[in-house]
Amino acid sequence: MFAKILSLIFMLYLAISSAFGIPLSGYESKQLFRDPEFEKGFSVVSQQTENGAGVTLGDFVYNENSTPDWMIAQWNSGKCLWADRVESDKYTITDGLSKTVKYNPAEKSVLMRLNAANIYNGEAAGDGAWPHLLLEQSPICDYASLSDKEKSFYNCSADRIVASLDIKLSDFVDTTNKDGINAAQFLAYFYMKGTEKHEFIWFGLNLFDDRGYQDTYWALDKASNCMIYSLSTKDTYGFKSRSLFRNGKPYVSDEWVHVEIDLTEHINDAVKRANEDNIFGRKISKEEFYFGGTNIGFEIHGNYDCTVEIKNFNLTAYNKL
Repeated sequence: MFAKILSLIFMLYLAISSAFGIPLSGYESKQLFRDPEFEKGFSVVSQQTENGAGVTLGDFVYNENSTPDWMIAQWNSGKCLWADRVESDKYTITDGLSKTVKYNPAEKSVLMRLNAANIYNGEAAGDGAWPHLLLEQSPICDYASLSDKEKSFYNCSADRIVASLDIKLSDFVDTTNKDGINAAQFLAYFYMKGTEKHEFIWFGLNLFDDRGYQDTYWALDKASNCMIYSLSTKDTYGFKSRSLFRNGKPYVSDEWVHVEIDLTEHINDAVKRANEDNIFGRKISKEEFYFGGTNIGFEIHGNYDCTVEIKNFNLTAYNKL
């Protein structure tokens, strides 16, 4: 409880400082993601993998000389966003059927649409793979080559690690076949990677779920054989009434909802649960992990057509001077 109160005080302090452009007294900070405004475009990754990773097919850029820091991943989602792309304006890439990514230079935001209804075609969704449309940045650093000071920001033991973004649910159409397994989710994951060992935790924020408010989630992801720790709706948004699910249904609006959350106590909780369940066969500490990558986007199972827009997505680490 005391740790939670301290976290709330810090977030209030952070919000006031950010609003007035005042640097946090006694802290040094670092934003961990490159190109948080998505100005350099994206590399488009294949749905097929080689050596466990998607293959870069080409670059979707709006400025000729840009080298993207972000990727678009499109797992199990029908036509290929690169091979089957439809000619459009320079800020839009679409396969014309199920997937669209559109950059808004005025807002410096990215609109993502996944029309899974065109993938399932009204059929019940079974136990198979979930269609994904994700923005990914991995790696975000070459941790082994960093100085000790630089490592202290990426390491999960940083004094404070704050996740932030602005998000809105622009459109949502549900034509679900009730006989199937159905869920429309928009999630952010940060990759907790072992500093020495090949250990990994998917550390997530539940940003939208059409089924309603979600509790903290701790379970094995069978696809990757790694554990998932995902914050509850209330933890992500502070109050459920601010989430993208309101009054018993998805909240479609032009309203930007700001998310800003101190992850410190949740990192501690993830490590505690891993030790209680002996996930790694030994006792671990958060000092043995760093944030090495991220993805954000859709996992949709069922006949949904969903559009979300995001901007200002980042992790910021704070260390006391």
